[in-house]
Amino acid sequence: MAERLITDLGGLPAGAIPREEYHMVFWEKQMIATFNLLWDKGIFNLDEFRRMVESIDAELYKTSNFYRRRLDGMIDLLVEKGLLDPAELEARTQRILQEGTRDHVP
Repeated sequence: MAERLITDLGGLPAGAIPREEYHMVFWEKQMIATFNLLWDKGIFNLDEFRRMVESIDAELYKTSNFYRRRLDGMIDLLVEKGLLDPAELEARTQRILQEGTRDHVP
């Protein structure tokens, strides 16, 4: 039998369902808009995206939220397709974190 993917939770105890309201922060809204645009333009499809999300390290998957997993999968796909340079992404991320934004104050 094949090993379970981190996303395969069928039949496992899941615990309580969170009932509190969640308010998205700015980067999550921006990421969803970017994701939808890339999807609509045919840059990636469902199978590609699921493959990336399901290949995220199990510990990272467990400790990250829906938006972070989606962002990581989208970034990995763009890098794989040669549309995003990982070094440039890291440099820009560090610059944003240093300068501070709506969600990241230095």
